[in-house]
Amino acid sequence: MPSPVPKESCCAEESELVDLATSRVGGEVIWCNDEFFAPVANLISPTVPVWKEGDFTEHGKWMDGWETRRRRDEGHDSCVLRLGLPGIVHTVTVDTSFFTGNFPESFKLEACGVPTERLDEAEWVEIIPRTPLSGDTRAEFAISDTHRVTHLRLNIYPDGGIARLRVDGDPVPDLRQVCPGDGPVDLANATVGGRGVEASDAHYSSPANLVSPTEPEGMWDGWETARRRGPGHDWAVVELGLPGVIEAIDVDTRHFKGNSPGWIVLDVAFADKEWSEVCERVPVQAHAVNHVALPQRIEADRVRLNIHPDGGVARLRVWGFPQPAAAAAVRMRYLNSLFPQAAHLFFATACAASPWVDEMVTSRPYPNASAVLTAADDAFDRLDEDGWWQAFDAHPRIGERRGGQSRAGEELSAGEQAGVATADQAIRAEIADVNRRYEERFGHTYIVRAAGRTAEEMLAMATRRLHNDPGAELKEAAGEQRQITTRRLRRMLCLPEEEA
Repeated sequence: MPSPVPKESCCAEESELVDLATSRVGGEVIWCNDEFFAPVANLISPTVPVWKEGDFTEHGKWMDGWETRRRRDEGHDSCVLRLGLPGIVHTVTVDTSFFTGNFPESFKLEACGVPTERLDEAEWVEIIPRTPLSGDTRAEFAISDTHRVTHLRLNIYPDGGIARLRVDGDPVPDLRQVCPGDGPVDLANATVGGRGVEASDAHYSSPANLVSPTEPEGMWDGWETARRRGPGHDWAVVELGLPGVIEAIDVDTRHFKGNSPGWIVLDVAFADKEWSEVCERVPVQAHAVNHVALPQRIEADRVRLNIHPDGGVARLRVWGFPQPAAAAAVRMRYLNSLFPQAAHLFFATACAASPWVDEMVTSRPYPNASAVLTAADDAFDRLDEDGWWQAFDAHPRIGERRGGQSRAGEELSAGEQAGVATADQAIRAEIADVNRRYEERFGHTYIVRAAGRTAEEMLAMATRRLHNDPGAELKEAAGEQRQITTRRLRRMLCLPEEEA
């Protein structure tokens, strides 16, 4: 059994912020230049650092942190962390506990906001300048940068050891997590801002673990109460990251084999109303994911899991559909908080014309999705001929997959060209021929809004447009590019086709 945690430190969360970097929520150190004395993964361990008197490894004294060798040349040591929960960082804590003669003289922290596969192109932004450090201390730093961070680069000068790096902030989920499709989403997940905020008892572990996006790793990785010796039952309150209509829950008791609850009851509340019970006492099995369908869908912004009489639960998943207004607010927060580099990548997926992309990035913040679409149309009105050609050149030919676009753009193109993918070989051969003739006449790729059109329709349009003069064709191609961009923006912002 894990060591008890004092009740006053875990029965209610002291802050609305969460550690975005801890391994408990999927954080990972993906690179470091040196970890000779102690592994860099210790930096984001969810446990408190400890000292082991007289404990040595083959490299030297065992230390609970990240420690590099003594540097004998110029330079400094560094590592790169991928946040488990991308978001806006508010506070960073650099903990040098037990590092007394081997801590760095100073450190610097940089951030970026790009996908891991594009990290080599990242534009790193300094969020804590080079700052002196002391040994065996916890130093807290307020962060004023309000961009969505995906990765951090910790630089230590010139070498040494740090026990823990804590990164407290607000999660800002990826758009795909807010609108992944037609099915339900986990409204309580920490990825979308869900929080375990209160519990009747948290003797062994905190209710905050209930909403972790990772798979539970052991009995310590969940919420567990002391053994109840009197009447009553235990409970935990979870604030939904996305208020919405819920239809089912998963009560995950994995790793709790002899200490899971016997039964559960679920209460919900919405908009400061009183709690209401939505399912009667349901038995749950130990060491299992117990799926509980609710008798009816119900609106909620928080849930209370009642466990009878006591025990441990690893995860609580709350399946439902977010309120449109709540999802829209998260989408705008995502778009408006992107670093400029990430915002450029986002808008370039819809249209690759640099002047258009630049204008869309600098026009932020947007109050709503309608404002994004209006700004896109206005930016197109100011695009010159070179800008249009730049947009055209990024598209693949009709019937082909690749062009001068991003991977996200390629994925969108593949879906848009479904009509060509299902056409017979003769039609595809005719399209290849008309692509060639079109490019010979106009000097750029044949641009047509492919989504919702058959291969035959696109072939007929291309054949007709071959008779356009260059000025008329530029105007028609530009109109098609506007349609492509608008449809892509709608899809990227999870909007229905017929309305903003």
